[in-house]
Amino acid sequence: MRRKLMAVLTVTAITASLTGCSGKKSSSSPKDSSVSATEKSSEEEISGNMEITTTAAKTDAPTEPTTEHISPRETVTASCGSQVTLNKTISYTEGSNTVKIPLADLIQDGDKVTSFTFIIYSADGSNIGEFKGGCGISVTGDCPAATDEGWYQSENITSPTQGTYGEIKWDVPGQIQDYISPGGDLLFGYWWGNSSSIRIENVVCTYTRTADIPVDGTVTENVGTSVSFDDADNSIKIPTAGFLPENAVPEAIVYNISSSGALGKFTGAFGYDSSAGSYQSPDTAVFTDSSSLSLTWFVPAQAKAYAAKDGELILGYWWSEQPSVTLDSVTVKYSLGSENTAPVQPDNTPDPEVPAESSDFRTASEIVKTMNVGWCLGNTLDSYNTGKTGLSTETGWGNLKTTKEMIKSVKDSGFNSIRIPVTWGEHMNGDTIDADWLARVKEVVDYAYNEDMFVILNMHHDDYIWFEPLDSEYAADSAKLKSIWSQISSYFMDYGDRLIFEGMNEPRTVGSTNEWMGGTPDERAVIAKYEQDFVDTVRKTGGNNSRRSLIITSYAASAETAAINDVIVPSNAGNVIVSVHYYAPWQFSDGSSTEFGDSGKSELDTKFAELKQKFTDKGTPVIIGEFGCVNAAPESVRQEYYRYYISAAKKQGIKCFIWDNNVSSGEQSFGIFNRGTLKWNDAILSAVMEGAK
Repeated sequence: MRRKLMAVLTVTAITASLTGCSGKKSSSSPKDSSVSATEKSSEEEISGNMEITTTAAKTDAPTEPTTEHISPRETVTASCGSQVTLNKTISYTEGSNTVKIPLADLIQDGDKVTSFTFIIYSADGSNIGEFKGGCGISVTGDCPAATDEGWYQSENITSPTQGTYGEIKWDVPGQIQDYISPGGDLLFGYWWGNSSSIRIENVVCTYTRTADIPVDGTVTENVGTSVSFDDADNSIKIPTAGFLPENAVPEAIVYNISSSGALGKFTGAFGYDSSAGSYQSPDTAVFTDSSSLSLTWFVPAQAKAYAAKDGELILGYWWSEQPSVTLDSVTVKYSLGSENTAPVQPDNTPDPEVPAESSDFRTASEIVKTMNVGWCLGNTLDSYNTGKTGLSTETGWGNLKTTKEMIKSVKDSGFNSIRIPVTWGEHMNGDTIDADWLARVKEVVDYAYNEDMFVILNMHHDDYIWFEPLDSEYAADSAKLKSIWSQISSYFMDYGDRLIFEGMNEPRTVGSTNEWMGGTPDERAVIAKYEQDFVDTVRKTGGNNSRRSLIITSYAASAETAAINDVIVPSNAGNVIVSVHYYAPWQFSDGSSTEFGDSGKSELDTKFAELKQKFTDKGTPVIIGEFGCVNAAPESVRQEYYRYYISAAKKQGIKCFIWDNNVSSGEQSFGIFNRGTLKWNDAILSAVMEGAK
């Protein structure tokens, strides 16, 4: 357990056009890497003239022979639009007149924000009249125009509205545009109007994105298909088999759209579907007075992971001033596979054989549904750097040696699930796990397994000892991760479906700037490769492991939107569960605040709904692998916290595991069970079980 916050990555709509040729189909040769082209459009209302430049990067000849294909690089710059739906109501009463939005819901690293537009409605049905309010935004510490440390507050904004509806636009000052990052927040405030309260339905962000992408070729395909926003299926699907090479991975796609009149505010989404999986982007939104529009999608790693010869590009049409639009053509920049694309299961990887003894295994969704609430055996088998060696490290952080009686007390108190964190790196001879350590881990696993509990076994603080999500470390660290999980999987192969493997705990670059802010896109991409390695390794050991439920996670197990947006469910994975660690609201969880009220509950509700939408609704169940609060607030407030947290998560199909380090007072007092006396904090335990009902 370590400190965590919350955030995201959005895929964007872009009022622009990548370089492409006219006609039924055209392509640039993969060998032609010296072309620089620019196209301009003046159709977009928010950002005015837009320019996209595509520049091929210089590639040096390899110094030694290699069979790996390296794609040429191109730099693409475009004006983009993203949208989040809030449906938040605020009044002009001081104390309840602002709303905060995580910037990671709208932008990603490197984006340059130019404006925000807030779509508002009167909450009581009266005319809003003249709107008066303001905006604020997080800025980096070196921003010379900051109005406060790490913050910029706008001048008051006055804007006319259209009766009960309004579009409030804030043009972000140029002097702060280079100092905005997705790790911060956007604030919107309502100071005065004829309506006492307003509902903020959407926020649209316009920004410039520059991306360096691998490109082996560019091809344009005429489509000529129309769709209406009120169609039962209000999307257009374009099979790629007829115009992309069989092994092509889409990197950037331009959707060229036309209609019979001015579009106004266009809202839609992008997607990709194949036999390997499907992906839908967050909403994209663009304001324009034109009847035509070019939307560009920088394809994220999650979608590229599903690239296959039967793939389909998708454009969803949600709304504009025109009931129908026509997709005239698409222009696709594609790679032929490189070190920069998401991990894709090799075609020659055999599907694991499913043995007869695993035929009664429950699915991952069935298992999560059966869980009620879980408990973590913290600061025990996961202890490291204790000054002790061998089996004695179990007590190196001050806890007692785990006993059968302790685990029986966990079961008897109402928990049907347990998470057993284990650090392996200090118990290895080279890449071989010490036999006595494996035997001790098995002994503790058996305490719980024999109590008919679901048991999660993981690789925990190895992220501090040897594991890093960096390309430079990937080869060596991947080999070690595979070795560890090959041994664990083989050792526990005969256990039934109540034993669950968790590949990594909080995989991250320790000490980095973004360690607890969701990481960088490159770091998140490496994590995706490690997760694929973990799944492949377990599945290849066969036996019951071919059907066993496996847990994957985000960068640092973060619930930040940027981190969870880049979680890729490994291909051919079978039963998989996504886990995040969500100590929230953080100020309450770490004890710096002793209040847990409506704001905190709303924060939890929003995140649980987001996790459900991103994973559960698409077939991958979710657990909160760690959560809790220290013993700082009054016990009655802590009771309400545990009760509400577990209940709110359960409503979204998410089950929770309490982090318990057996510390009952002080800075890290997450303990609710005294392992020495086998006594529980009965008040907290009662609240936990009430929430789990």
